[in-house]
Amino acid sequence: MPDSMPHVALFVETSLGYGRGVLRGIANYVRAHQPWSIYVDQRGLNDPPPDWLSGWNGHGIIMRAQTRRVAEAVANLKVPAVDTQYKIRGLEMPSVISDPGAIAQAAADHLIERHFRQFAFVGVERALWSNLRRKAFVDILERAGFPCHVYSPVLGSRFLDWESEQSALAQWLQSLPKPVGVMAAHDLRAFHILDACRRTTIPVPEQVAVIGVDNDETFCNFGDPPLSSVKLDLEAIGFTAAELLDRLMRGKKAPKRPISLKPLGVVTRRSTDVVAVDDAITAQAVRFIRQHACEGASVADVAQHCNVSRRVIERSFSQFLGTSVHEQIVFAKLTRAKQLLIDTDYSLDTIAAKCSLTHASYLGKIFKKELGQTPGEFRRRTPHNGRRLLPANINAPPI
Repeated sequence: MPDSMPHVALFVETSLGYGRGVLRGIANYVRAHQPWSIYVDQRGLNDPPPDWLSGWNGHGIIMRAQTRRVAEAVANLKVPAVDTQYKIRGLEMPSVISDPGAIAQAAADHLIERHFRQFAFVGVERALWSNLRRKAFVDILERAGFPCHVYSPVLGSRFLDWESEQSALAQWLQSLPKPVGVMAAHDLRAFHILDACRRTTIPVPEQVAVIGVDNDETFCNFGDPPLSSVKLDLEAIGFTAAELLDRLMRGKKAPKRPISLKPLGVVTRRSTDVVAVDDAITAQAVRFIRQHACEGASVADVAQHCNVSRRVIERSFSQFLGTSVHEQIVFAKLTRAKQLLIDTDYSLDTIAAKCSLTHASYLGKIFKKELGQTPGEFRRRTPHNGRRLLPANINAPPI
């Protein structure tokens, strides 16, 4: 790369929240390092490559290649390039992607924590990234002993029109055993599920709980009810892609495998705000525990809230959840502590206090028993919202 300012083109869609998040991460990297002359192609996800690209004489490209046409046009330039999309068959290009296994795990954990025992997945036909998330989701649930239904519409030479597709999706949703937790490949597909449920008056989340991926707030808040979603670390993807391109433009070797980044967690909204238990008292108790465990709620408080004896509430938890009330309270505190470790720089003493635990050593004891690691180890190994500029969750050799 010459000593002059490098010229970089960005072929990342500006029409969706995913692309805009990646662009923010690229901007963060450029601000922290030497400036680039950047061309941002204002585009949609499936737009063709611009006419001027074939004669462009720049130094590097970051893209999200949804189509083979775009990927091939960039590859033909023979300049350093980094993709932020899953690979296209036959085209080997350095890439930075979201980890499909970790995404599926986050969605599965979220639904299992709400005591669902029936699951389903709705994907995007013929999309590799969707197929990878589907496979991971199904595998995770099978290992846990749960069935998972997959929506696979029969496609002819053409895709169904919108109304026919929604009708077919609604019929499939009606056929599922209830209650069921459904993962969508991304937020737009989850929005389709919510619409199909509304057309057939299937209650969400009581009968069908829906979780998407991307945390695109436009779709999440437009949904009825608002959509829970796995939040991807889009800015880390953009930052890492820019860091990798910078190295490639300086003549460094590309990593042999895609750099895979874990999601930041689940943003819970009303589409999954439910307890899937066939017992009203148990469901009421679990909701109370979620809301008040970190305020010091005891087993006696739970029983009093449900207007039953302690013996009755313990028997209900044993019958319907296979756990004790105390175990559920500890689990709620652990969940809150994990989130505080991810989202804040609070000391362990502060986190213990906010979770109504007596001291940091007790917090450590719970983590060691339930997760096999200390709170400090969990914090170091987990992506941290707002504390780290450089992602610390790369599942590939460092770049």
